[in-house]
Amino acid sequence: MAQSQETVQQEALTQLRAGQTALAEGRLELAAEALVMAETIFRRSNDQEHAADSRAALAEVQRRNGALDQAATSYERAIELYKEANAPAREAGVTLALGHIERQRGQIERAWEHYYLALRLFEKANNISGQASAALALGHIERQRGRLEQASDYYTQARNFYAGARDRYGEADATRGLADMLAGRGLYDEAARTYEQALTLYRNARDRFGEVDTLIGQGRLAIARVQMDEAGTLFGEAIAQATIVEYELGIADGTLGLAEIALHRGELDQALANGELAEKEYNAAGSALGTAESDRVIGAVQMRRGQLTQAIALFDRASRALSLLRARASYAHALIGSAEAQRRKGAPRKAEDLFGEARIAASETEQPVVEAAAMLGLGQIARARGQSGIAAPLLEVAAQRFEQHKRPALAALAAIERGRLALVHGELDTARQLATRAHTLATEATQRTGEPGPTSEAAYLHEMIDLALGQLDMARAHAAEALELAPAEHDALPLAEALLGQAETELRAENLDAAGALYNRVQTLAQTSEMALEQGLASLGLGRVLMRRGLLEEAINAHREALPRFRAADDAAALALAQLGLGEGLRLAGKMEDAQAALVEAQRLYGGMGDVLGEAEATQSEARLLLDNGELEAASGRMARALALVERVGGGIADAQARAGFFDGYAAFYCEGMLIAAREQHAEQVSELAQRYAAHAGKAGRAAAVQCLREYEEALPVRGDVSKEEIERNKAIVALLAGARKSLGKGSGK
Repeated sequence: MAQSQETVQQEALTQLRAGQTALAEGRLELAAEALVMAETIFRRSNDQEHAADSRAALAEVQRRNGALDQAATSYERAIELYKEANAPAREAGVTLALGHIERQRGQIERAWEHYYLALRLFEKANNISGQASAALALGHIERQRGRLEQASDYYTQARNFYAGARDRYGEADATRGLADMLAGRGLYDEAARTYEQALTLYRNARDRFGEVDTLIGQGRLAIARVQMDEAGTLFGEAIAQATIVEYELGIADGTLGLAEIALHRGELDQALANGELAEKEYNAAGSALGTAESDRVIGAVQMRRGQLTQAIALFDRASRALSLLRARASYAHALIGSAEAQRRKGAPRKAEDLFGEARIAASETEQPVVEAAAMLGLGQIARARGQSGIAAPLLEVAAQRFEQHKRPALAALAAIERGRLALVHGELDTARQLATRAHTLATEATQRTGEPGPTSEAAYLHEMIDLALGQLDMARAHAAEALELAPAEHDALPLAEALLGQAETELRAENLDAAGALYNRVQTLAQTSEMALEQGLASLGLGRVLMRRGLLEEAINAHREALPRFRAADDAAALALAQLGLGEGLRLAGKMEDAQAALVEAQRLYGGMGDVLGEAEATQSEARLLLDNGELEAASGRMARALALVERVGGGIADAQARAGFFDGYAAFYCEGMLIAAREQHAEQVSELAQRYAAHAGKAGRAAAVQCLREYEEALPVRGDVSKEEIERNKAIVALLAGARKSLGKGSGK
């Protein structure tokens, strides 16, 4: 009987070895048959440990066959058997394997639990190699969860354990994982040193695959540091090494890295070609993570090309996959892209939600630059809505973060947004300082990193400031500069803005044909590039041209049609401009009640967003309407408000020459104020306004005011077929205006 039991045991061991050999040789069907038979015999003989060995090997067969649920069940059974056999080291190894299965099934939390239990079991068994493997697995899980600091701690533990076990391969893997985490946390110098350590370990171990992965990590670090030439060299070397050992995923990673470099440099065709090639390679290798990353990069290319619908589809596909894979850091990147595409497409509410989610994900995964990009997007949306109190701190923090992490192109964008906000508030000196800072940063980005900086948008901001200051020649020069620089940014949005800026300048200069042609160009570009707001602004611009040409009905219709589009885009400035133009058109058409309603709404919008000069213009327009209606007292009050707003802005300009030039542009405002006061026979007010303007304006402004007052005088009939009372009243008005004109004329001769 003893001999029979020994024979049975020997038969079971023979089946176990046969199954293990078949498994090693990839003959999975034979392996499964032998292992099932072995386990059955061992269990009959109450040999729990060998039964567990058989079940664990069978789990590996099932895993290789893709039967993950069956494999998990088998590993769980093996764990129970090892517990019964009191074999903690073997139990730890199978628990670790079960963690790998759960991770492969996407059950991240359950995987973490198994890895942590394995670490404790290996510790109990005093198994250093096992502790190293478990700590490395926990590092991978924490990395996937986006908890980079915790991942760094586990990678450090794993590296120390592997070093103690003299396992150079494992030590290299843990060191590379630690370097990835340091790079993800923005600790670039420390990450660079750690990558070099990993590369040395892999080369000493002659591990070409690990060497390729480390070169890829170094390339990504170089992109994060905006060192594109170095990144290109590293990715090229990685692809060459991966090709030698037929490492398809390494080739795909390197190719995608080259796509990102081309995207940063604005080489969109090359970025698209490399992105699509990488996606094909990832699909062939069955890498869902790689495919999602490729979709993200291709989405960014399509967004820059103005293919917003396609870009959104790619970003959303990427974010869904990355969310399922629990790849939180990459998920934040994909959300940023989707949010920006939605913002450009004129869907600010959707964009706001996505930026907000990206900000949370970036904060949780310790990505300060990505978090700052989300804050920039939220600040842009808030600024467009006129929510200055929300926008200002977001933009300020974003700008600080970008400069701190040496991202000059993004820092320039943040400075531009802050400059636009200052311009809206009438803080023209601050706006110019920010525009100059943006230009410096954008130029630095182009020269130092090869990444096109937003130089066109900086020039566009300068142009808008010039127009606010009444410096038409300088505005025209900056408009030409913006249009010349825009193509180098390889982005449809800056080109559309440059064209809009030039159109605005030509409209202010009364070059209506040129303005109309430019607005038509913007319309075509914006329609092709799916930019709803820019298309609406171009249509409104054409309506403003029609207004200047005296085609009132067509102009009024154009302004009315723009209103729903601007409401959908949630852009307060565009909506206010449309209401202002509509009010002016209706006033000229004699529809005074409707005109006043539009002008009051324009004032509300401008006032709500803190746009001082916009509110001044809308208030002056209402004063003109009230004057037309003969409501002199009300007109006087509105005109006083408009002038107070103008003087608030003008008083904040430090340079005397620039300040005088600014007031030169408001000659008509002051003249209308004098006309209203003269009609009310308020001689002191007429004189006071003339003296105020003479003190503020330069020679050109005073001369323009003199001419304006003369035209008012000439338009008032003082003889002919009018009543005697009207003649006397007009003579009194003319006398007051003439006195003001002489006062200004004397000033202009100084």
